[in-house]
Amino acid sequence: MKKRIVGTILAVMLGMAICAGCGGKDASDRMDEPGIESEQDVAGSVDSGSEQDVAGSLDSGSEQDAGESTDKGSVEMAEYDEEQIRDGYIDYSIELLKESVTDGTNSMISPLSVMMAMDMAAAGAKGSTQDQITQMFCPGASQAQIESYLNDLLERYQANEDVELHIANSIWINDGYAEEINTEYLDRANQVFDATARVLPFDAAAVDEINGWVDENTNGMIDRLLNSLQPDTVLCLLNATAVEAPWAEPYEDAQVWEDDFTDAAGQTQTVEMMHGTEEDYFETEDAVGFLKYYEGGEYGFLAILPKDGVTVEEYLAGMTGESYREFYNTRTGAYKVHTMMPKFTYEYELTMNDVLYALGVKDAFDGSLADFSGIASPVAGNLYIDLVVHKTFIEVGQYETRAAAATGVMMTNLSIPVEEEYREVYLNRPFIYAIIDMESGAPIFIGTLQSVQ
Repeated sequence: MKKRIVGTILAVMLGMAICAGCGGKDASDRMDEPGIESEQDVAGSVDSGSEQDVAGSLDSGSEQDAGESTDKGSVEMAEYDEEQIRDGYIDYSIELLKESVTDGTNSMISPLSVMMAMDMAAAGAKGSTQDQITQMFCPGASQAQIESYLNDLLERYQANEDVELHIANSIWINDGYAEEINTEYLDRANQVFDATARVLPFDAAAVDEINGWVDENTNGMIDRLLNSLQPDTVLCLLNATAVEAPWAEPYEDAQVWEDDFTDAAGQTQTVEMMHGTEEDYFETEDAVGFLKYYEGGEYGFLAILPKDGVTVEEYLAGMTGESYREFYNTRTGAYKVHTMMPKFTYEYELTMNDVLYALGVKDAFDGSLADFSGIASPVAGNLYIDLVVHKTFIEVGQYETRAAAATGVMMTNLSIPVEEEYREVYLNRPFIYAIIDMESGAPIFIGTLQSVQ
């Protein structure tokens, strides 16, 4: 089966609220550029004030068959049923799309981007918090099986020599909270996701440095993921994937000319349309489609066109992972398929809290229920997801397809109540009072209250 290309960049922002009585700077004022200071192993302790790589690197491997397990580095990769997780991923992808679209406008999401970001968080989650995330991806699969599946995807996707598919993962740790981060989590993130970890101050360059990393690792397709950082952000998990895929058969100049395109509102637009002939055709009761290959034949562009009288919204309403597989299984090479496709470029952005909640991820958004203790000790409070933002970019042209996505999962904490000693001061008899200047302590007003009547 040819795989559809996905370009992704994603970030998981993890934060702990500053305890009562403690001061704190805005996180946008507290991050240095990764890779400009020293880098060192993080297998043991995490020292603040330096940039560090987690121990080891991703070893080679392939998708696992049931009944086997493979030791990659120091982490044993779980066996998994490839068909089960593949089908689960498709089901999840369709449901994520249905929950994410905006009627009448261009929409695009990257299920892989969201899956990678959320599973990096799930790797440090426990109990129902982890189960809800894992079951969203594939009911019946374990977190270890999902990790093994993603580990194999990372390896396989980057082995292709015909399509440039760049995937990078990193963990940025606020040096003020380095001691809170569990090094076992960092080790596993390295082994499973090939993630490097860096400890550095979250200083004034934070937003620019993160956006610079995003820009570099998406080949300039997404130059800005963040506009600001909240003060309680202390950990960032970043996954970047960029794809630049040349067509196996590019459109010749003579195949490109202006033609009409009717938009969702019924308005006619004059656009540059690319005309071609393909060999893979799809048809069900309510849709037709074609497949156009990218260089090397390992990836392709699948087009699904609802039949006349069926809107995209109506088609999506009845679409499921099963109907997607049914559509794909009608694939035939019995026809020459004359095709026409517009050149297009656009960006899309949405907040995904409600999307993920609708897909069953509930505890992760509740500060009283979330359990991310595998990532950081709960000394400063209980981590939970506060905001998930998703941004995508796509450009389909005469010679290639370029795509990228950015997912930001912002996490904060629910502070833990602290038992404190206390005294009593009851103003139930005459007293002196003052309104003072807090900087100097000097009273602006001062007086006595002898009687309330």
